[in-house]
Amino acid sequence: MRYPNALSGIRKIYTAEMLTLLAAVLGVAASVFGGIISQQIAGGGEITAQSAVSVLIPVLAAGLITIIAGIMQLFGLKDASADDESFRKGYTYALMGLVFSVAFTVLSNTKTGGSLLDDGAKLLSNIIEIAVTFFVIAGIKSLAEKLGDMNMVSRGKTVFNIYAASVICSSLAQLASAVLQNDLKTVVSGILGIITLVLTAVAYILYLGYLGRAKKMLA
Repeated sequence: MRYPNALSGIRKIYTAEMLTLLAAVLGVAASVFGGIISQQIAGGGEITAQSAVSVLIPVLAAGLITIIAGIMQLFGLKDASADDESFRKGYTYALMGLVFSVAFTVLSNTKTGGSLLDDGAKLLSNIIEIAVTFFVIAGIKSLAEKLGDMNMVSRGKTVFNIYAASVICSSLAQLASAVLQNDLKTVVSGILGIITLVLTAVAYILYLGYLGRAKKMLA
């Protein structure tokens, strides 16, 4: 086995990403059930215990799974950092993200900072997530170079370029929504939103595939 620490770490990171995907699905399910309940209330209906549970369970499950995924990613980066410096940098950013997340949660629950704090927390969380993803890909590319697997090196560049494009489009969509007005805002934001959605889906699929190939490369 080559680079056993990296292999163990990437396996954990891959599992963490799958758990994150599951949490996202549960979040969508909760939103759908919540929408149905809202329509029932608007139509004069009442919230039943069963309806409340149908929303509460996915929300709680998604939150718990997200926490588990974050911890697993952190341990994965820690393991992999023993074999490559890029993973060590990713671990540092992930640890910073965990500390900031706890701090922002405490401040949010104490009603400190308001919407400005929430916006800042989201921005910082996105930056840290981008950095962690970048260093994971960089770490895999570095190991691939050492093993002479140039196909994995090239694939890593493609994955990150598409990921970066999705982040840029998302930022442009948010900027357009804040700056533009009326019909132009609707059209531009809508187009950029669709492009962002497609690029994000493609990037995530490619990233999961890249992690899967990395496991095979190191096994």
